[in-house]
Amino acid sequence: MAFPVDILTNVDHETLELTAEEYMSQLPYRNTEYFSLSDSEQIEVGLCNVSFVPLYGTDTEKKLLALFSPDDSNTIVGLYLLDRWWGVEDVLKTAEPSRTGLIKVSTLGERIVLYVLNRIVLRNEKSGEDVFFLCHCEREAAKILWEDGEAIGFYSFKPKGSLCRNFVTQCYQLPVMDTIFVRKCHRGQGHAIKILEDFVGSFRNEYIGLKFPLSEAIYKVCEKYFSRYPADKELLWEVEKIGSPFQRILIANRLQKLKLKEKDQVVSKLNFDEGDATAPMEIEITKIQETTEYTVEIVVL
Repeated sequence: MAFPVDILTNVDHETLELTAEEYMSQLPYRNTEYFSLSDSEQIEVGLCNVSFVPLYGTDTEKKLLALFSPDDSNTIVGLYLLDRWWGVEDVLKTAEPSRTGLIKVSTLGERIVLYVLNRIVLRNEKSGEDVFFLCHCEREAAKILWEDGEAIGFYSFKPKGSLCRNFVTQCYQLPVMDTIFVRKCHRGQGHAIKILEDFVGSFRNEYIGLKFPLSEAIYKVCEKYFSRYPADKELLWEVEKIGSPFQRILIANRLQKLKLKEKDQVVSKLNFDEGDATAPMEIEITKIQETTEYTVEIVVL
């Protein structure tokens, strides 16, 4: 069975949108239609839960027809692609055996897979450390991670010399990875390391950036990466804005500072636990001074 990413290799967006518009115009006159979710739940398809959504964020010219959950008007459960509805999980599948590992996004079908991972799956699986990413633009440089016939993650980056979205008159001074995501059920299996290896390998012997701020999880990935490739400690930078020399810091140096900070915190806790008689009073004085607007005189009897 072929899936959307396999079918939409040579289809342009105009054709895709035309079929969706024709379906939408006929929807009020069609017999009652139901769509089956992966858990066998049946959802009635109607004007109340079907609408167009922009594929590329603020670019409203290119759209997809989406089916929304009756329980949550913000949750997309299906997309109308080439004359039929597809569930979100099916959009992420492929029947092409050669589609494995990290593959550059180039076709319309791959753009739609990237949209589903970023705008639908990430929101459904969001944990405390995950952040929402901006919609990818039509020509975003990105790669999708495929495994066992399924898209399980992605990363996107800004090539050196490309215009910065927030500073349109300035260009990135080095290639910068700005988004990285691996599905929850595939985490802890080394996929993030593979992604970082792929990104670095694409720009060998160049300075490479990861967009500020990095999460704790990404710092751990970088630490593991440096343990395998210590020579790359001078290549990877945490980058703000366009990554000019004053807008970046070596990630290896950042990791060293975080370790020193963590060590200091451990030492302070040990000193406190060992019964430093002055520590409780000093902490209490600090609390009082920070939470009042007047001078407090403390008398120790």
